[in-house]
Amino acid sequence: MLSIPIQIVDFLPKDLDSRLLMPENVAFKSTVAEFLAFAEICEYRIEFHEGFIISFHENIFGLMANHETLVLNFLVIVKNFYKKYQISHRLFPSNLVVYIHSDLPSVYKPDAVIFKEKMEIITYSDSKSATQKAYKNPNAVFEVLSRSTRNFDLTEKLENYKKISSLEQIIFAEQRKFEITIYDKINNFWIKTVYTDPKDVFFAADCSVLMADLYENVDFDGE
Repeated sequence: MLSIPIQIVDFLPKDLDSRLLMPENVAFKSTVAEFLAFAEICEYRIEFHEGFIISFHENIFGLMANHETLVLNFLVIVKNFYKKYQISHRLFPSNLVVYIHSDLPSVYKPDAVIFKEKMEIITYSDSKSATQKAYKNPNAVFEVLSRSTRNFDLTEKLENYKKISSLEQIIFAEQRKFEITIYDKINNFWIKTVYTDPKDVFFAADCSVLMADLYENVDFDGE
């Protein structure tokens, strides 16, 4: 099912202490509605991939300092740029759920997501009649790579992101070195570009980002 080792389990607990007693990477068969309802009460990070709730070892301990620093820097840079130039794009952190339509749908929570147009919502109801929402028309997503998820992010998740018709840009940030990998959709073709110099400038949904600013206060030796 995935490019990394993962164990299928019959149950996922909502509390972190119980999750820590389980194997490192686990998957639990589920529906989108069940995932959305469970995500609201779960104490650790989970995602929904092609019919399974998945939980990766590194994410259950909470996000690391470099990860949080990169996400915060990205949000601040983009938000300030949009405010300064009166750009109406909408920017959200990782609590927003992105829906990917396919024969086996997936639901991810990017570290940051940008919408240029009016947000399109898809709703699900679980067995208790609670209504859950996901959004299906982002224009750009930003993800910080980690040891336990990078293979998944750069293979299955990347290919699923490309299925979103509105998506124009996928941005992956390394947290242990200066490196940004961007996939831009140009004339329906995905073009890959890698930036490694602190003086490099890249564009994220119309916002210019200096690599040195994005990696400010990131400690490559600390994690």
